[in-house]
Amino acid sequence: MAKKVLSIEIGQQVTKAVVIDYLKKNPHVYNAFAFDNPSDIIEDGYIKDRDRMAVLLRDQMRDNGVKEKDVVFSIASSKIASREVVVPFVPEKQLDTLINNTSQDYFPVNMDEYTVAYNVLETVKEGDKKSLKLLLLAAPDTLIENYYSLADLMGVHVVSIDYFGNGSMQVLQKHIGSGYSVCVQIGSLNTMVSVLKENQQIMQRTIPYGTGAIIETMLQHPALECRDETDAMEMLCRENVVYSTLDYEDETVRGTRISEDQWKRSSQSKEARKAVTDAVGGILLSVIRVVDYFNSRYPDYQLGYIYITGMGVKIRGLDMLFEREMDLPVRKLETLNNITFSRGFNRSLQDQTEFIGAIGAAIDPVGFYLKELKYSKSSSTNTRTSKIIFAASIVAALGMVGFGWFQLNAANQANDDLQMQKANLQYINDIIEENDRATKEYNDMANLHKTTATTNQKLVEIIGLLEKALPKQMQVETLRSTETGIVMSVRTKTKISAAKMLAMFEEIEVVTDVKALQNIQVASIAGVAEGNEIGEYAFSVSADYAPWETQQDKDVVIDGVAEDTETTEGTDATAGTTAE
Repeated sequence: MAKKVLSIEIGQQVTKAVVIDYLKKNPHVYNAFAFDNPSDIIEDGYIKDRDRMAVLLRDQMRDNGVKEKDVVFSIASSKIASREVVVPFVPEKQLDTLINNTSQDYFPVNMDEYTVAYNVLETVKEGDKKSLKLLLLAAPDTLIENYYSLADLMGVHVVSIDYFGNGSMQVLQKHIGSGYSVCVQIGSLNTMVSVLKENQQIMQRTIPYGTGAIIETMLQHPALECRDETDAMEMLCRENVVYSTLDYEDETVRGTRISEDQWKRSSQSKEARKAVTDAVGGILLSVIRVVDYFNSRYPDYQLGYIYITGMGVKIRGLDMLFEREMDLPVRKLETLNNITFSRGFNRSLQDQTEFIGAIGAAIDPVGFYLKELKYSKSSSTNTRTSKIIFAASIVAALGMVGFGWFQLNAANQANDDLQMQKANLQYINDIIEENDRATKEYNDMANLHKTTATTNQKLVEIIGLLEKALPKQMQVETLRSTETGIVMSVRTKTKISAAKMLAMFEEIEVVTDVKALQNIQVASIAGVAEGNEIGEYAFSVSADYAPWETQQDKDVVIDGVAEDTETTEGTDATAGTTAE
């Protein structure tokens, strides 16, 4: 019988837990419960009041008849840095040593203060050469200690700690078809975008927008008559307040509260719908940027479907908006395959997907552990090994006494041979000295190249990139450049095109993974009247040149060996998601 654990995901607003089989690909969920967190008890994954949270969890366990003492935690925090890396193929027992010795190369932080974990994504084969693609994660020691301390207060034992992004991936990869697909998991605060191919994760990014931003927009518009967050979410699920395109085509949609005539006559309601659609568009445009980046990085891969899950799957009309704007078929993921729920599981089918993080954490966690526990296990193993080696050494020493003289004579002969080889290899010193001189000259030339670079030298290239990035309905009237940046005067037909333009500008790269502009700002947008209506919008855009370098510039020569100093790219090495 499979071991059962209590898997707990403590989100920013809601805590969810399941009693589930541990380390089983198709697990059984025996029990589940969820409750709203008190305000200000969670801050970016950290539990600020552990005593209070421990009491709440113990009470929920008692009320739901949960007696399991082995616990798996799923953490969602922007403090957890993640990166997909490719390392040489080594046996599994040697992988820990390889990661510990090289983790500093992937994360620009003091690794003495971080705990490293990983998950093997796939084995990559290129001809006769094999390598491993890993999801590498680094979590602050203080964050891991925070959850172990909570477990002590609860009176339970921590089996493992997982990263929310990995847990959700363990479940989602079982629900997509063949080929390459995009999975958009919309939570309350963040949205996770993953590109999958059957059971392999190709890429994963985190977007800092979720249903919370949409609900906040709804509460700001009195025309929608939402009393609180719960009322706003119910309205999103019940009535179609989201336009099917970002151009706000004139749709006739009538909710249950007001008549169709009242809805048409209410300009405030239409403006509210536009604002809600813009809030959803913030998520959509970010997903489009991730997909565009994937297409540029993997031009030979053809995306098939977009899967939407999480809290956002309940929003009426959101799937149509995604499908029209992205020109890809959209499927809602509302039930979980290969996961068996007990007959007493009394939640709706839609609510199953809200337990993805907790369920996936028990299937195959990345395994964050306290450093003291890892070191104690390693020390215990080393102690046992040392004792065995010591005993064997005594036996071997006793056996060697009988033929010691023979060993001594053989060693003397070997020493004479080595001395002769050393004399024959003296010429290598001249080669080493020549290499040192060449290395010094190369470093001098590289430094000279860097000192002559200017920030304005790629203006022509940036202008070409801007021409490709600007929306078609937008016209640039003037462009002025300085040593530090550019200023443009722009006219456009719609406000949303300005948002699209800013989104595009942030993704402009002079070379792969190197941004061209930063600090992009729009002071204000003024409407230009044509008769009684606003025909155009005029505004100015300012941006600073981002510090860019060619790949050759980014190589640092150390002792004659060029080492790539590129750090984590965007959210690839940033953090993880904040779940609901």
